[in-house]
Amino acid sequence: MKYYSMLNNDKNYKSVFGEISSAVIIEKKSKFYSYVFKINDEAEAIDSINKIKGSNKEARHVVYIYSLLNGNVCNIRFSDDGEPKGTGTKAIYELLTKEGITNICIVIVRYFGGILLGAGPLSRTYLNSARMALDKCNKKEVYNYIKYDINISYSRYTQIKSLLDNNVVDENILIIDIKFGENVYISMKIKDSLYEEIVSKIKDI
Repeated sequence: MKYYSMLNNDKNYKSVFGEISSAVIIEKKSKFYSYVFKINDEAEAIDSINKIKGSNKEARHVVYIYSLLNGNVCNIRFSDDGEPKGTGTKAIYELLTKEGITNICIVIVRYFGGILLGAGPLSRTYLNSARMALDKCNKKEVYNYIKYDINISYSRYTQIKSLLDNNVVDENILIIDIKFGENVYISMKIKDSLYEEIVSKIKDI
């Protein structure tokens, strides 16, 4: 299965909390503010959630769900924050799972308007709030990478640089670190589907 992260290519979007997109829905006087964050680990998810909670202390509920890709498995955590069970994040969970969306955190703040919505409408409103924010983003496929380190002479580095540069542009290789000393130390991550092919080319050089 393919997995996707989300990106916002709207250069005019003004982030308030570090989110990549946001949306607002009003349903029977209740206001639902949704925020989408791109995350790389659980600490970033928790930090995003705490930022929203800290700025919305008067809100009735702060619902959240976040997904992180670990190998070929998505780890998903969520909280309905006092909403009736299954009304806050269940439908959003199903959306993320169906579409393979991961490495994101969605936080939805609800300011209660005094009118109960009922389980079905409430669940749909949370889903629509999340979807409205997600629709402002573009999908980008997430790949698994394998770490690879080399320690080479400067002459070998000159030979290998073109290979590395071409693959970095295509995101087949992610350069973690390059250190220039007596030799050149390069720490990188290689896309798992191309790992053997690229390592073979490096060794040939």
